[in-house]
Amino acid sequence: MSTRALLVMLCGAAIALSGCGAKEAAVVKGAFEQDIKSANIELTMSVKSAQEAVNVSLAGPYQSNGKDKLPSADLALKVQGATPKTIEGRLISTGDNAFVEYEGETYEVGKDKIAELEKQGAAGGTNQLSAADIRQLMGTMQDWFPESDTQENADLDGEPVTRVTGKLDLSEALTDLKGLASKPGMSGVEELKQLSGGDIKRIERMVSDPKFTIDVGKSDGKLRRIQASIKVDDKSDSGTLDFSLRFKDVDKPVTINAPSSGKPIEALGQKLGEEFGSGSSGGTTDAQVN
Repeated sequence: MSTRALLVMLCGAAIALSGCGAKEAAVVKGAFEQDIKSANIELTMSVKSAQEAVNVSLAGPYQSNGKDKLPSADLALKVQGATPKTIEGRLISTGDNAFVEYEGETYEVGKDKIAELEKQGAAGGTNQLSAADIRQLMGTMQDWFPESDTQENADLDGEPVTRVTGKLDLSEALTDLKGLASKPGMSGVEELKQLSGGDIKRIERMVSDPKFTIDVGKSDGKLRRIQASIKVDDKSDSGTLDFSLRFKDVDKPVTINAPSSGKPIEALGQKLGEEFGSGSSGGTTDAQVN
């Protein structure tokens, strides 16, 4: 998981809170302008409906290796409910190589592939999502949160934090995020790019009570936790979506143990294709390291 990938994943929640009052906006803007050099990450996402429940978790140490470089990480992945069986594995990177552990086997992406991906990322230049893009979008938002609040002296697992909470104006959010997704070089968000005015209104009718919470460390002004919850009420189904991203031990040393070698990553793509009836080796490579 690269720093850019983390930024893409988090920018929706970060930008959303920028529409709060001046105090809330300043706290969140400052937090997202600071780089987290290392941390233990805990990401959870839960999607529940009358028909099914899907739970995804990703947890482990992370360390930045600088701009356009693959970070070092050792992340345990677990997916329940999306497939007939629970998927468990590890995503490991050393900065110049990456590995996937799945069902007792280790698969290696390869230093040559990582170097090529980093070269492509560096060559992207202004076509990549940047912190400047996010700051610019933040400045255009005034009405995302009709209700917002800041708790100056909150507590998160014993650590003093500033807690910002708000209720999202979904129509404003989707419209502005569509503009961000349409930036040249943004990929993997085609559905967001193609949203029409009618689509946004339909989604707004389906979604109720979208809330966000961000905790920022009092000691350094860096992110500690992002939480979001959304209720969906549709004619055919209803349910909830809950998301949480927690940063523990921010900027403290982390230990990452990586394998020395593994089977070619293409073998994992073939295995997953056989197990779940889809997928390809090339697609698996991209999905694991981006």
